[in-house]
Amino acid sequence: MLLKLAKTCQHRVSSEVDAMPRSVSAVVVGSLLCLLAGCSTGGSGGDQRQAIKLKVLFCNVESGTFIDANRDSVLSVGDSVSYRLAVARLGGAVQGCEQANGSFYGLEQVVERRVLKGETVFLTHAQGTLTFKDGNIQTRSLGSLQSSAAVTPSLESGTLTLSLGDLFPSNHGATLIGQGGAFSGTVGSADFVSDTPPYALLKLHSQFGS
Repeated sequence: MLLKLAKTCQHRVSSEVDAMPRSVSAVVVGSLLCLLAGCSTGGSGGDQRQAIKLKVLFCNVESGTFIDANRDSVLSVGDSVSYRLAVARLGGAVQGCEQANGSFYGLEQVVERRVLKGETVFLTHAQGTLTFKDGNIQTRSLGSLQSSAAVTPSLESGTLTLSLGDLFPSNHGATLIGQGGAFSGTVGSADFVSDTPPYALLKLHSQFGS
């Protein structure tokens, strides 16, 4: 009886010991398969998209146009101002406005008139396009225009004399969409800075990831 019981215990212990390597092997194989299949326990591991960072100087106003939508002969809500600026995208041999290498086409529609510290400021819905030889970048923002001695009452639709100070009276942000060439398929944001000359800091990345 004792001999039979001892053999039974020995058989059970032996079976459990034999089963352990198979369980461990299953865990190891499962882990390897998970790694090969790209399993993840902590998310995607970060954004792998490469950013394009640019600094663009707004050098001078080449042309300006006033559109008197409500025909009241003054710049007011509903009216629009369009303009073309010479710009310099810094990098390489281009270190300033002396080497302007692009253009900025802007259109701003007045949505509100405010008086701040004695100065009249017109808040606008602004859109524009930066054009370079290797591609274009579209901008969208809430901008502002500030009247100067050149922007006086009794305006009529047509040519308008503008200064950079009129167009960039304060800092503001913008959203960006790349259009063709080096900027195709990119989106991003920009900070427009009121300075001498005004400039924009642009940051773009691929909207499709990597």
